[in-house]
Amino acid sequence: MKKCFSLAMAMFIGFVLCSAVAAYMPMLIIRECPHCKAHVVQEETVSGNTIGATYWTDGKREANMLPNHPWLAKCPVCSGLFWVNEAVEVDTGFDAAKGKQNVLAPSGKEMLEFLSGPGLPRDKELYVRVWAWRSANDAWRRVSNATPAFSEAQIQNIKTLSNLLDQTEPNQRILMAEIARELGDFDNCKNLLSYEFADQFSYAASIIRQLAEEGDSGVRLISSSKSETSKPRSNPSSRKSRIKTE
Repeated sequence: MKKCFSLAMAMFIGFVLCSAVAAYMPMLIIRECPHCKAHVVQEETVSGNTIGATYWTDGKREANMLPNHPWLAKCPVCSGLFWVNEAVEVDTGFDAAKGKQNVLAPSGKEMLEFLSGPGLPRDKELYVRVWAWRSANDAWRRVSNATPAFSEAQIQNIKTLSNLLDQTEPNQRILMAEIARELGDFDNCKNLLSYEFADQFSYAASIIRQLAEEGDSGVRLISSSKSETSKPRSNPSSRKSRIKTE
């Protein structure tokens, strides 16, 4: 009896430890807003998972246990936009964050306005344009049979984004195909997808190709069954090259 109890307890402890490893664990960093000098909280992921996550044709990933934290953030005090990794780090930890407001994600309109300012390095421009596009898609992301209606500014953004992308990179080629599809250029979409993709890209490519063949230009759900466990990130700027899902 004692042996059975010990085994059961060991299994329970193992389950708890495994759950803890996969659970979302944030790190809170206190930054100084470069505009108003307010101390605000930036959240970074120490560990997490994508169990139950949803993936969309525009590359957006939604995962409660692995949220996307903004690289370009909005100050909750003065509404100024700034790159979080370039803002002065004041402190870290949950105690230091008490009473302080979290940074916000800029709206699509704010990101497009930001792009009208001084020129950006390619990695930053890609990041802003991708998220401005995904923000535009949010308006009908969960609306059944919605007909997308991009504004002129949104159309110009995704056309410029497509020109910035590198079709020799499989994930960027898929994004180019998705942009073409969402703009109603189904032939160009299918042409971009007439390419031998590695296994990790082939499923998304097949879904987008099928939608193009059906003449469907709306952003659509790809999958809600994938899962992965994250590793700690050493620097928030590391997301700058990960434009597929983050």
